[in-house]
Amino acid sequence: MIHPKSSIKHIVIEGSKENAVAGEYVIDVAEYAENVEESCEDITYFQLKHSTQRVNEPFNLSDLKDTIEGFAERFSALFNKDSDAHQSKSVRFSIVTNRQIANSFKAGILAIRDGEQPDNQFQRTIEKYTQLKADQLQHLCASLDLIDGEGNYIAQRHELHAEISELLAGAVDNAQIDSVIALVQDKALPGSNGEIVREDILKRFGVTSNRDLFPAPPEFEKSKDYIKREQHEILINNILEASTPLIIHANGGVGKSVFARQIAESLPAGSFGIVYDCFGSGKYRNGSEPRHRHRDALIQIVNEIALHGLCELLIPRDTDLDDAILRAFLLRLSVAATALRTIHQDAVLVILIDAADNAEMAAKEFAQSCFANQLLREELPVGVRIVALCRTERINLLQPLSTVQRLELLPFSETETLTHLQEHFPDAADFDGVEFHRLTGGNPRVQANALSINYNDVADVLAALGPSVTTVDEQIAAQLESAIAKVKDKLPNDFQQCVDAICLGLANLTPFIPIQVLATAAEIEASTVVSFVADLGRPLWISENSVQFRDEPTETWFRARFSASMEQIEGYATRLKPLASEFAYVAQVLPSLLLQSGGSAF
Repeated sequence: MIHPKSSIKHIVIEGSKENAVAGEYVIDVAEYAENVEESCEDITYFQLKHSTQRVNEPFNLSDLKDTIEGFAERFSALFNKDSDAHQSKSVRFSIVTNRQIANSFKAGILAIRDGEQPDNQFQRTIEKYTQLKADQLQHLCASLDLIDGEGNYIAQRHELHAEISELLAGAVDNAQIDSVIALVQDKALPGSNGEIVREDILKRFGVTSNRDLFPAPPEFEKSKDYIKREQHEILINNILEASTPLIIHANGGVGKSVFARQIAESLPAGSFGIVYDCFGSGKYRNGSEPRHRHRDALIQIVNEIALHGLCELLIPRDTDLDDAILRAFLLRLSVAATALRTIHQDAVLVILIDAADNAEMAAKEFAQSCFANQLLREELPVGVRIVALCRTERINLLQPLSTVQRLELLPFSETETLTHLQEHFPDAADFDGVEFHRLTGGNPRVQANALSINYNDVADVLAALGPSVTTVDEQIAAQLESAIAKVKDKLPNDFQQCVDAICLGLANLTPFIPIQVLATAAEIEASTVVSFVADLGRPLWISENSVQFRDEPTETWFRARFSASMEQIEGYATRLKPLASEFAYVAQVLPSLLLQSGGSAF
């Protein structure tokens, strides 16, 4: 019921939702499921027959007289000539018992279902019990399931233990099993509506919101029609043919995140790819939204795979250890890859870990372990590929074994650069592309920043970049310095210090920063923050009244360029403390500010 692909929407204990309809007295459980293909609701009514004394004595038709009569009453009420139930729902009736059901009983039901003549005595008796004949009786028998030989309480408990163990990492304790059983018992009590929905079950596992199951959702910038890289086919073939994990590395701004998504979306037929976002628009540094831990990354990845019906959910518990989560993760990858290969024998499951180096940096900052380097050391299940993406100069953070392949994602070629330039200036000539490529070093981020400024023509773009080439980091730094300088130039001298205050807040508070919080920290008006973001342009953007960096190179530059002193951090903490009751963000960052200020702020 709790699987993301499950069609079952709710269950009612000791009755049904249609409790005013005839036949209610024989229904122990009612199950309601969504039938997408038929655009209707599937309902199954169950009567549960459990015996402790006559376990070896088969049920005959006469033994189940009350059940058959009750089911027939419900059937007749739902499918009488004035009812439209046959169009809006599909109904089945099920008898479930730990005893055997007599073969003569089964044979009679099957014969009527198939339009054949059963034993005369059986025919007369069932017509008497049901008050149905001909087509209506055949319809009822076709809707009847006879399920016998079910296990006793101990066997059912063992089965429940096995089912729960498939959802968890580590051992299942009796309290967990008892909690699920207690839920059903509670719903059977007088005064309860008897209804159980998915959320009721999840709460018994400690899951109170969807965020518990998907703790680190992707925060990528909305996609557009990105340029397909010339290396695309080469690198994707390397991934498909790999037998060990890989690292795809590049300098900052080359487009690793974009490339990861392009790979996931262009895998061969039958294959499936997931991109895990370690950066999260800068949230990876937030203590309240970590992305480096096993319980964040591995839970997010496998549950995204589960959404596609390829494996079971993995429900996290506070007591789960990293090694248990990792084992459960690898097991699910194996199950998912096998499921893919049952349809396409060459299919692969590709897990791309974007900004893996940022995850390692966050883990070091919080003095915690990181999933990324540990995952790169694992022996992968058949049909599974693990690809970590990081900056070239940070490969060592992943502590890769010698067996881990390292592939470089190169900057744009001259051809790719010209394509990029012509997206903004369709009349750009080949020689413009060559010069634009020379001045930007083919770095997509540097090019995008340059093209985001509304220059009148290509000549203005080239003049702003020239006359010589510098390193990528120097180019990005120069662009940001220039952008901030232009913002200051528009302001009177008295207001230019506001820009520095905003930059200082952006560098030292963790994203996403509510506009009012940033304004309070910088001791300026919120409108001034909004104007600054608008004036600065592409490097920053506002989402849901919060400011964030558009990419990792921008964040890295701001943090290096505007690092705050202990006294400045102390000032932030003092000014933000009154906002703690209004903004959850402030309550989350205050402990970190306190530590950075040496505790003197409080």
